[in-house]
Amino acid sequence: MPLKLIGFIVTLLIIITFIGVNLDNSSDIRIWFGEKGLLTDVPIFVSFFVMYLIGVLSVVPFLLGWKMKKRYSEKKDQTDSDPAVEKEKKNVRVLGSRKKRKKESEEVSKDAVDGTDEEPEKADLS
Repeated sequence: MPLKLIGFIVTLLIIITFIGVNLDNSSDIRIWFGEKGLLTDVPIFVSFFVMYLIGVLSVVPFLLGWKMKKRYSEKKDQTDSDPAVEKEKKNVRVLGSRKKRKKESEEVSKDAVDGTDEEPEKADLS
């Protein structure tokens, strides 16, 4: 939290310095062809501020769409999954390399095909 606050203060100082240095600089901005679309003596920092706002506003729809998509997928996952199974999955940790895990999963699948989990016991005939 303090790093965000310090970063915000530094950013504000940079912006205020930029505005202070460019107070006397101004330009003419032509929005449309002809005399009606001409803005004269617009300070540079105002034009940069307006460009920044246009950029922020152009990103907002994408941000909202991403959040809504994420929220929809979370709701879908919650309705599809069983809470007990999810809790069990969180508690299980798999260690080792991918090859080792793959080998273990193949052994488990072979046991499932055979129908037995253990080797059959041999009869003692002595």
